[in-house]
Amino acid sequence: MSRINLYVHYDAVTNYFMTRGITLKTIDFNRQYLPQNIILADAPEEFGRFDVQTDFKILRNQTEVLDYFELCQKEGRRMSNWIDFDSIEMMHQLTPVEISELLYLFHANKALRSPFFYKLQNNYVYLTMSNGLNKTYYRHMSHFYGRFARSLSEHVANMINENIHWLTRRKKIVQPIPINLVEELSPLFMSGLKIDFRQAIKEIDAWSIPLYIIEDELTYLTRNFDRKDAVGQIIYQESGSQWRIENLNQELEDKTEETQ
Repeated sequence: MSRINLYVHYDAVTNYFMTRGITLKTIDFNRQYLPQNIILADAPEEFGRFDVQTDFKILRNQTEVLDYFELCQKEGRRMSNWIDFDSIEMMHQLTPVEISELLYLFHANKALRSPFFYKLQNNYVYLTMSNGLNKTYYRHMSHFYGRFARSLSEHVANMINENIHWLTRRKKIVQPIPINLVEELSPLFMSGLKIDFRQAIKEIDAWSIPLYIIEDELTYLTRNFDRKDAVGQIIYQESGSQWRIENLNQELEDKTEETQ
């Protein structure tokens, strides 16, 4: 099984995360913030309906939204670009200029102004990039943390189980990394963080996954670096299912000095 290096780059100005290897699953949403309705830039014929007034293709109600998300997850389909909204009545009040901005956001993968529309009351904008990355705007940055924790644990589980034959041994389950450790990592997201599973090593029963700052140099995602250049390591110890992060202090001190 080939390992995938994860990538997270957070833009604090417009609240988007550019990611690789961080999947979207419905279990990550706090129920309060699960999209009520969504506008789709594109979708299979069997999903959605066209709104007569705006000509947007929409999923109207949480059941339709969940069905669409879960089918994409189950079948590995490429998910459409989408934006959530609270009510049809307010969505119908979008001006021609706002509709143009929304269409531009879907097709150019960037916002002309804010990606958060007052009339939509949206919490998210989900965009699939041509380079294989995903760009997701979050009204609340913390909503990303649970998704990151779950995705990271799945990649660790795949790594641990990569040489286990399904007929001979039960696969090991990895619990998500605690959110307080994700928060500890989060200052590095702004610098473009590569979580390097390809250079992960195991010593006794502990896995060490090096962390590198690559900013927006995406060619570095698949390039191996000297481990001495790592800004830290994520450590997962199989016995006791313990997580920890090591050697982040110097990098965080440097970032603090730069902002002073």
